[in-house]
Amino acid sequence: MTVVETDTCECGSTKFHVDNNRGEITCNTCGLVLRDNLLDLGRDKQFFTNEERKKRDHVGSPLRNLLPDMGLSTSMDTHTNLSVNNKKKFYRLNKIQNNLSWNKKHLSIAMNEIRRLCGQLSLSYQVSEASATLYRKILKKDLVKGRSIKSMVVVAIYISCRQMNIPMTLSELGDLSSEPTKIIRKSYKTVVRAFNLKISHVSPIELIPRIGGELKISNKVERDAREILKKVLEVQNFSGVDPKGLTCASIYFSGMKNNEKLTQKDIADAGNVTEVTLRNRLKDLTKILNT
Repeated sequence: MTVVETDTCECGSTKFHVDNNRGEITCNTCGLVLRDNLLDLGRDKQFFTNEERKKRDHVGSPLRNLLPDMGLSTSMDTHTNLSVNNKKKFYRLNKIQNNLSWNKKHLSIAMNEIRRLCGQLSLSYQVSEASATLYRKILKKDLVKGRSIKSMVVVAIYISCRQMNIPMTLSELGDLSSEPTKIIRKSYKTVVRAFNLKISHVSPIELIPRIGGELKISNKVERDAREILKKVLEVQNFSGVDPKGLTCASIYFSGMKNNEKLTQKDIADAGNVTEVTLRNRLKDLTKILNT
């Protein structure tokens, strides 16, 4: 307990007690509590043994939205040397602890699905955390009721990717999920309306590095494909058209221009589109560039 000089109390005193154990500041004269619930922002004391660590460590692991219980669960050890009565007691308590409510079971399914999809797409930890945070907001607004959990997970990941400017399409995420694309799109519209979100569509130019990386094209081909798309998008708006088709067509056009051997099949496979789509978009590009 220490005495500090601070603002004047109601009684006129300027001397106060700081109780570090309770987190309170009280007047030394009249006993009025001026502040409470103070946070200890100082560093932990250094420790050298496990016993010192247990005594001095007053913080835990950070909260994580990706975990169903946000990392605040309690685990009980029933294998220590306990009496028979205590073993039965802790076994019963552990059983009660492991009985999850429907809300926690729901979150457990959703968070596992987020981890699975983000792992398959090699998305960063920040994207998975942002997706988990958004999904919790969706659940809080009761938007999942009557809808598929997996479709809402796909929507949460897609919106998080777009907010972080990561080129990702809804169809790509839908291919990794077992949910039909029609249901996913309906869920997406529901979330966008509920939160009044403005999500920018994926530009075909943003997809060039990823598709080009799979095809191992040269820097010149990638640069020319980017310039082709810039010219084409200035002339015509391709809203409603799959951006991957335009990206694949620009890479193929640039490859022919630079005498680089790229087959339509290889480009279509890398962009996850059909060869028919690639040829149709190639006709559109040729028509615009020749005018």
